[in-house]
Amino acid sequence: MEINGIQRSIKSFNALEKGVLIQYIVSAPEEIKEAQNSDEQAALLIDSVTFEEAAQLAQANTAFVKALAKKSKLAIHPGGWQSWSAGWELVGNESLPRKVHVVPELLKFTNRDGDNPGKGEILGHFIMYIRSGSTYLCIASKEGGTLPPVTYRIDRKSGRISIEVFAQNKAWASGETIAELYVFNAEGFFDLKDTLRKLYQSEQRFSDLSFLRQGSGRERVPQASPWITKRDMPGGFESWYNHYTDINERLILEDLESLGTTNNLIKLQYVDRKRPTVFQIDDGWEKAVGHWEIDTNKFPKGLKTVSEAIEAKGYIPGLWIAPFLVTRKSPVFTEHPDWVLKDKEGALVVAGYNDLWDKQFYCLDLSLPAVQEYLDRIMDRAINEWGYRYLKLDFLYAGLLHGAFAGGGAAYELYERACAILTSRQTTKTGLPVAYLGCGVPFGPSYKHFPLSRIGADTKEQWDWLKVKLVGHVGRPAAYVSLHDTIGRSYMDNTIYVNDPDVVFLRSQNCKLTEEEKEVVALTNFMLASQVMFSDDPAHLSEEDRALTKRISQLYDELADGDYGVLRLKQDLFHVFSRDGKVQGIINLANRGMQLNRAQAPQLFDAIETGRPLINHIQRIGKQKASFARHSITIFRKN
Repeated sequence: MEINGIQRSIKSFNALEKGVLIQYIVSAPEEIKEAQNSDEQAALLIDSVTFEEAAQLAQANTAFVKALAKKSKLAIHPGGWQSWSAGWELVGNESLPRKVHVVPELLKFTNRDGDNPGKGEILGHFIMYIRSGSTYLCIASKEGGTLPPVTYRIDRKSGRISIEVFAQNKAWASGETIAELYVFNAEGFFDLKDTLRKLYQSEQRFSDLSFLRQGSGRERVPQASPWITKRDMPGGFESWYNHYTDINERLILEDLESLGTTNNLIKLQYVDRKRPTVFQIDDGWEKAVGHWEIDTNKFPKGLKTVSEAIEAKGYIPGLWIAPFLVTRKSPVFTEHPDWVLKDKEGALVVAGYNDLWDKQFYCLDLSLPAVQEYLDRIMDRAINEWGYRYLKLDFLYAGLLHGAFAGGGAAYELYERACAILTSRQTTKTGLPVAYLGCGVPFGPSYKHFPLSRIGADTKEQWDWLKVKLVGHVGRPAAYVSLHDTIGRSYMDNTIYVNDPDVVFLRSQNCKLTEEEKEVVALTNFMLASQVMFSDDPAHLSEEDRALTKRISQLYDELADGDYGVLRLKQDLFHVFSRDGKVQGIINLANRGMQLNRAQAPQLFDAIETGRPLINHIQRIGKQKASFARHSITIFRKN
């Protein structure tokens, strides 16, 4: 579709055997300015294609093009705006809530600022695909840097994708590139992953994380492959999913001491094998969110002595910060009110809602030099004064909220500059390597700065959170939601991102998950993502907890040489398989046992009949059908 003021150029691309690179170039800046000014809240339309037109650009075969006509059978993956956005396929009439009841601010956690889906529309971001069977039609945006975020407005009924960029306040110049999209066809899950790996060229970014995977943790390993294997995934301990904000120096040092002296998962998989091990302090150390001073009532000796104790154990010290956020309790709010982002009417731009803080919270105006200097000081203090080398930077989506920026500019340009400041220190002043974990991170604008990132909603020590589910919050903290995201975004793992799926749970104390639920979390995270973290109190694992831990550790070893893919078979039921086909499994997230026909996964049935079980939750099985227990994972290995 031709758009006034924009020239579309279609090119072949060496990394694509089947597909093209489409570039959108400004040809008439005044026409674009007029379109932007007509509705400042709307994204800028740059193209519109039917499903069939996109498939033809991707050089898809005739059978796939015909399959696109059966729209109720298609699986559509919208990608998602940020870590906590819904990260799973939608089939038939499945949809996402358009609003959140009671606490509307929760939409900030999942939707791009300015998202306004029409009735029946799905809004996608960064990378989207349409799948029929095991064939994928993918549109992937090469955004970040000078390129703004791309949105896909997907209308299933008409079979059309409208492509937009959200670049409010951007002044375009003639000849400037607005967007670059790869449109390609992939045959199977691994073809999709391998193509994305070629397109996004993450080798150097992943190599910078080598010290989290190999060696002593105190230097990068230049000879290491950039690509992560199951034998050298980053991992360690973080304090959040047990203590939450109720932490103090005594508690943290007790966890530090017991991590290496009790038979917990991190000791068995990391400490005992002399693998680099992260020990990360989460939210609760600071005086208030937005007031990044140490709460000396909790940490009377400060944080430097704690990081030194962590280093003395041979671990990598980690610390949580939400650098873009401001709460009313923070001095920034009262002493520097001009630093807080406001809209054109002068009202504060709300960045979200959190009961653990002071309800609504706000964000900084990233256009101000003083704010940029403030961000730089926060990071310098955490890294060079306090000694932390694994920085979990949370709620980063707040850096892409729109407002009346005092210094002018487009949000995505300001976000790019701010992320460059946050991640500018790749080593401490003494030469030790530093890594950053992005969380609540907008995927497209962030992968170049945060190759290690959370790719799903927060997990929780219970299967689902019914109260929050009922208000329509798709990004709610819950094991069920987190697992869907881990499965749904596994195509990005070890290609564009080093996927952090969030923690595993193996404890009984302060945990409502069943043993089967703990198994499915631990094994799904291991097979389909690339970081293993936990928050269990190592000193309080029961005998049963330690037995489960030993069994999970042995399964990790059994599965360590594989590369794993996944395919949705029906809602909440997934076929998981290794690249070589020798490992076959089923993940059932449904609240009931689920039945599967042989025709849906013939290789799985072959493995069940001729192989051996690694973990088995089959309820009933015949020649043509099998039933799998609720909230479980079943894995067989072919002989």
